[in-house]
Amino acid sequence: MNTQKWLLKREYWEHKGGFFWTPVVISAIISLFTIGSLIIATVLGQNSGMHFGGNSEMSIQVALSKVTEPDKIEFAQGLANGYPLIGAPIMIAMVFVVFFYCLGALFDDRKDRSILFWKSLPISDRDTVLSKLITASLVAPIIAIVSVLAMSLFILFVFMVIVAFHGLNLFGYVLSNPDFYLTTVKSFTIIPIYALWALPTIAYLLFVSSWAKTKPFLWAVGVPVLGGVIISWMNALLDLGWDMSSFWKFISLRWFGSLVPGSWFSNSEGVHLDDKSQGFGDLILQSYQQFAHLNLWIGIVIGVAFILAAIQMRRYRDEG
Repeated sequence: MNTQKWLLKREYWEHKGGFFWTPVVISAIISLFTIGSLIIATVLGQNSGMHFGGNSEMSIQVALSKVTEPDKIEFAQGLANGYPLIGAPIMIAMVFVVFFYCLGALFDDRKDRSILFWKSLPISDRDTVLSKLITASLVAPIIAIVSVLAMSLFILFVFMVIVAFHGLNLFGYVLSNPDFYLTTVKSFTIIPIYALWALPTIAYLLFVSSWAKTKPFLWAVGVPVLGGVIISWMNALLDLGWDMSSFWKFISLRWFGSLVPGSWFSNSEGVHLDDKSQGFGDLILQSYQQFAHLNLWIGIVIGVAFILAAIQMRRYRDEG
């Protein structure tokens, strides 16, 4: 366990730019843009007024003072449930970070021949591969979610300060709402389902990284895409009547798209959002219903097979 802890620290130290600084920079950009937009909007609304219904114009203070009590409660409910959504760009960036991290995780050691140093240490190939798997499937999303929550709470606080300055105090409504606190907890409960759903993609990329002698990106992406193009061409040329849309849907949404948080909702056997969904908690509940479907378990089996293959490949392939 102590060895695994140090291996995880090594992965973080070596890829701190992607795992830490990428969400920090994106958070700073989103915060500056959002808060700047709020300040500009309030200044313009205060100076020139706001139009309602196309017929009347009033200052932003007057407009906010006319907000009724039910509207305040409903607005606060929306803020308490949905404030992390503004951090979606951070989660999208995490997808690219994890993708390219996995491609280079076992390839770069062979490329610069540092694998000879690591193999001289009393560390098994199994522990090395598992440390990279844990980093991609657990550490990366945890860091991303922490960044999303920190940025979202900061923006939410600034927003409530601005509207309170203009006469609409939402602090009591938001802070007294249980969903405001539960949303933070629920954000982390999505990590297990994400790790299992993304397992086949992460494991496949790690296997290619351990196997490819050069250009792991071309091997990882080019082979399935080129194979699909050839099959589609044969299907059209020979008029075989195969439904190639299902193949491309599998490649884009399951094989590679599994790295995207929430992509399990595209699962044809899975659950989908409906008109009765009431908040973030419903998304969590429906996400965990994926455990009842075969698609998830088949992916886990395939992922385990790729991880075992990557361990064996790491053990015997150490050339640069």
